[in-house]
Amino acid sequence: MSGMRMKASRCPTDELSLTNCAVVNQVDFPDDVKHVEVSTGPSQHYVFRVRFHSEVPRGTVGFSLPQRKWATSLNQDIEVKPYHFDPTSSSECLCTIVLEADFLQKKSTTLEPYDTDQMAKEFLLQFSGQAFTVGQQLAFNFVDKKLLGLVVKSLEAVDLSAIKAGQDAKPKKTKMGHCLGDTMVQFEKAENSSLNLVGKAKGL
Repeated sequence: MSGMRMKASRCPTDELSLTNCAVVNQVDFPDDVKHVEVSTGPSQHYVFRVRFHSEVPRGTVGFSLPQRKWATSLNQDIEVKPYHFDPTSSSECLCTIVLEADFLQKKSTTLEPYDTDQMAKEFLLQFSGQAFTVGQQLAFNFVDKKLLGLVVKSLEAVDLSAIKAGQDAKPKKTKMGHCLGDTMVQFEKAENSSLNLVGKAKGL
């Protein structure tokens, strides 16, 4: 399936905004499409997990506010095509994700601790199977605490086929990859943030 010219729009619901997915109409893509590559310019390509929703107008893709800040803007013309991860790739299976965290609403903060060990587990529950790119922005709903804004700081990938073959596979830095159920997740506090991170999954 080749690329389609589409327009960027808003996510139809707040719940979908928290999924970090690009939301499309079922009519525009086959059911087996799990990810799409969105191109906004010659060298600007972004990969998103897909969710289907009937309230998204045909020919448009619904993005959350953090996604639009990072990748596109409202009503922007974009080219969208299905994206398939290569399970044999040595640069797409993520072994480590480092995330910079801050309060999503800067005027609404708290000093209560955020347990990074529990945050890492919750992150994998919510986002395992999704694509992540260095620089990507997303909203993170952690239990009943104030919403966090996350930015992907760095990614490391590993060659799973080499590991299965019993070979020594060293992690390599990568720009984009696929979050797995056992990817290691670390959180770092954003500069000048009052966020109180505790636990062992805390970075610098």
